[in-house]
Amino acid sequence: MRASAIVILIFSALLVVASYNSIGPFHFLSEWRAKYKSGLRRSVDKMEYQIYDCSDNLDPFITIDFLKGAHFWHPQVAIWIESVEGEYIKSLLVTTSTAKGIFYGGRTAENFKDFDQHKSGSHDEVRRVNALPHWAFTRNVKAKDGLYAPHPDEPLPDGITGATPSGNFRFFAERHVPTTLDSFVVKMEINVAFDENKFYSAYDYLDDDAYHSGTGLLGQPSLIYSSTVIKQNPSAYYLMELIGHGHHSGQNGAVYNDLSQITTAKEIVERILVKMNW
Repeated sequence: MRASAIVILIFSALLVVASYNSIGPFHFLSEWRAKYKSGLRRSVDKMEYQIYDCSDNLDPFITIDFLKGAHFWHPQVAIWIESVEGEYIKSLLVTTSTAKGIFYGGRTAENFKDFDQHKSGSHDEVRRVNALPHWAFTRNVKAKDGLYAPHPDEPLPDGITGATPSGNFRFFAERHVPTTLDSFVVKMEINVAFDENKFYSAYDYLDDDAYHSGTGLLGQPSLIYSSTVIKQNPSAYYLMELIGHGHHSGQNGAVYNDLSQITTAKEIVERILVKMNW
């Protein structure tokens, strides 16, 4: 074998070893390649997903990947964590209208999607107490008017509020649970307005003023999804399961497990995946 061929073989072997062990400039190249791929992935995410990043530029402790279903449109959403015993720990994300307690009269099924952009004239603010009642009662903070939904004069902090999702979204959050907890529950409550069916319509609950006064925005009640995450579980991924619905007019924070009268609302969500980074 020629000496030049031997030199080439030795040099190639050194390249492989250096690259494998991330030595010198090869370590820099590996890092650059990883960052480049990460940048490409984030660019794709921004095209396919709405991003809510509450991780404070750290590796996210919790990532929630939400895929919309056929009935998805302009929902109110709350994401929070509880102990396995059901004790509220912290809200992670709440859509702005609920977090600020700002809903306007004058919305209809026909104008609801673009009401905020094209509303004209004077519209009184209304208290929509049925949007996310399970979250509101679990949070257990009573507003000055005696209701558990946030009041415009007592809004949630900006750090946990986000715009109404327009489609698929990814949510990133830093650690908000005590390090001593080896398991906890992640919950999401979601609700769209004006999704009436034969069980929840203008002809139902006629004696319920909250449902018919405009604050209810007639439709099916909120849906609650849940997943218990466990530190010792070798899998870092958890599928959130639909466990029930909230009260149709927000009169309590119960979870109603009977879903037989829920129809199209079951199609708001295609899939919710939780990823943990313990």
